[in-house]
Amino acid sequence: LLSGHVAAPSVETQPSNTTKNETDVAQFSCIFANTRPEPDDVSWIFINNSGHMMTLQGKISIVTLQMSVSTVRISPVQRSDNGTYICVIENEFGSVSSQPAYLIVPYCDGLVTQQVECALGRTF
Repeated sequence: LLSGHVAAPSVETQPSNTTKNETDVAQFSCIFANTRPEPDDVSWIFINNSGHMMTLQGKISIVTLQMSVSTVRISPVQRSDNGTYICVIENEFGSVSSQPAYLIVPYCDGLVTQQVECALGRTF
């Protein structure tokens, strides 16, 4: 039997937006509470800039520590990692999603008319 308060989990600290260059390492974390009982599942959703939900695999690792913090790590960052990341926590009483966090990977598309702008740090 569980003693004390039991409820669906809640997100205590939301993941934050970040901007990273290609080949950098990006990380998002969310801290959750009300984890009695402990979560059955902690996962991350990635939605690319075209609006497609993608599976996080390969160069992306998900670490959940002490059953109250989950971190997704993207290494190395690529243009295709641009998009929205959402943490989802579930236990037998329900589930909760974090607010979306955005990864921005600035890049220039190589058009001659944009080369000077890119050199000045403007991205498109």
